[in-house]
Amino acid sequence: MKEASTGLCAGLPLLAMSRGSPKSSGVVKSEASLPIIGLVSEQKRILEALEKHESLLLLGPRGCGKSTVIRAAIDARPAKSDIVYVPYSSALHQLLISLASALLQSGHRYLHQLASKPASRKKWFSEQTSLHLKGLLWNALEAEPRTIILDEVDGASHPIFRFMQRLYFGKGMAIFAAARDSVALGALSRLFWHPEKVIHFKPLSAIEAAQLFDIAVDRFHLGELDIEEFRRKVLDAADGNPGQIVEMCRLATNSQYVSGKYIKFAPLRIDAMMKFLS
Repeated sequence: MKEASTGLCAGLPLLAMSRGSPKSSGVVKSEASLPIIGLVSEQKRILEALEKHESLLLLGPRGCGKSTVIRAAIDARPAKSDIVYVPYSSALHQLLISLASALLQSGHRYLHQLASKPASRKKWFSEQTSLHLKGLLWNALEAEPRTIILDEVDGASHPIFRFMQRLYFGKGMAIFAAARDSVALGALSRLFWHPEKVIHFKPLSAIEAAQLFDIAVDRFHLGELDIEEFRRKVLDAADGNPGQIVEMCRLATNSQYVSGKYIKFAPLRIDAMMKFLS
């Protein structure tokens, strides 16, 4: 865990959080936002890359803040239609369909002209061959470039690399890839080889982690419970991972982890870890 604190980025959402009572029967699900704690330099670098249409690789374990900071940076920009967020799929055909759908949702005019009738576009994409979709997307993005966000990349194949390679070097194009480490990139590691194009997400400092914990406790209304022991266990277990801190606090709103004012940490920790291992 880092020693120095980098501060708080006010006004930017960390995770979809909720207000609720620890006495409720289920985990809180309704949306509210927490501020981003730390990650100042990471957010600044992402904003700069978005403005300059530069490609970036974001590396770090699940929960470290990669997706959160990307989405916050996108939300901070006045123009968002030039950015498309694509959930990663290791199956090339599904990845192509997801990219095509995301482009249509962003208002990509050229692809709208190339695709079939509006009522049947989604079905039409799924019926096309990968070869046809690749050509369609290459032509569309060469005519009307976008910044593509590929989240949670895991084991990219060589066919995916060959498709993304042409986009990566296209004029006006940029690709952001987020992965837990360079091994998870698979064949895409051949695109993101330059160290200046890589952001390594570090754990929060002890001060930042404690600050996030206090904010989460307040947001989830956990103050009536025995918090001090829970604080020590959460901060030790999370080791500076912001997603894990928030998830453990969120789970503490579930009555199955609470006995009186005592939070049953062992089962809560196991269930929290299952989310980050899945």
